[in-house]
Amino acid sequence: MPVLSDAFTRSDVQRSFLSRVFSSPLVRGFYNSEKPEIEFDLAGSNSERKRLTHLINSIAKNSPTGKKILQDAATAGYTIGFETMSDSCGSCDKESKTILLNPMMNDAKLTTTLAHESRHAQQNLRGVNSHFCAYDVATEIRLRRATEADAQAAALQTALEIRAATRDGSAFREFKSSYPEIVADLPLFSHEKPLKEVVADRGKNMTIAFCGWFDQDEIVSTYEDGYLRSHLKSVAGKDEMTQMHIFAERPFNGHLSPVEIVKQVCRTENGECYLANDPHVLNRPKMCGIMPETKAAADMFFNRRQQMTDRSKDISYRELPERNPRSFAPKYGYFDMPYDIKKAAVAKTVLNSRSR
Repeated sequence: MPVLSDAFTRSDVQRSFLSRVFSSPLVRGFYNSEKPEIEFDLAGSNSERKRLTHLINSIAKNSPTGKKILQDAATAGYTIGFETMSDSCGSCDKESKTILLNPMMNDAKLTTTLAHESRHAQQNLRGVNSHFCAYDVATEIRLRRATEADAQAAALQTALEIRAATRDGSAFREFKSSYPEIVADLPLFSHEKPLKEVVADRGKNMTIAFCGWFDQDEIVSTYEDGYLRSHLKSVAGKDEMTQMHIFAERPFNGHLSPVEIVKQVCRTENGECYLANDPHVLNRPKMCGIMPETKAAADMFFNRRQQMTDRSKDISYRELPERNPRSFAPKYGYFDMPYDIKKAAVAKTVLNSRSR
């Protein structure tokens, strides 16, 4: 284990070597030489590109929902590649327009991961602001959670459509095993249900998955820590010049209503809002609750900002309900958090478990 752990702190060249190994015929077997149904720029060795093509075609040939998501990501100019990651399935970076998949995962897992990460690219294309701390804290809480819940809803729908089209339920089983809360309220589906009916149920399926995402206390806590609290705590112990730079980078001055977030984020591939019947869903306590530690960090951040800049405090979060999750122990396989934040979250979990 120490050797494997050390591998994830090595240079880019060494990580690229590990990525090639995990996608090599020795580890994964042989993939057919085929043309990708969607023209992405694919990074990596020949064996890596063959594997990526297999993943793309598994979605594009069998899932209308997934195909449109991938098409939008390709049109936006995203590149797909592999990178070994010790604690994540994949990532999507708007600035470099790169989608990275963890080659250590099996193909069933990476099928939904590719749909998930491509959904983030599609969200960016549709105008969702991916810059953390661009809005007030209440908006950040709702928006960042909504984008993750929506990406998982799209991934699940993609898996359901692939199962209906091919009778291969491996992608769905992997998803269900990793995220049981997301599919807990999903009606049992017969393998005989035709693809046309599964697509017709898209809005209902995605609504169930979206709401189920918020039942994952540990993952919700992980994202709150990584997307919000870590930024609010970033001024602690810094000199004044660094603090001023942090305040400029993290403006916390925009606002979106819960209804605006739902309309912008929660859309099916035909443009309909799948939460149109419940547009105020993000006002539910489990959707917008905030941990007391995050409130305390926000108080410190905005008190200090007011002292140094005379800008008024953001008080949007003070009316949010308080949430106290049973524990804060991130599960392996969550998505998209910046790598240094993910690494810190995992280290914190390990230390906490040792202290019990």
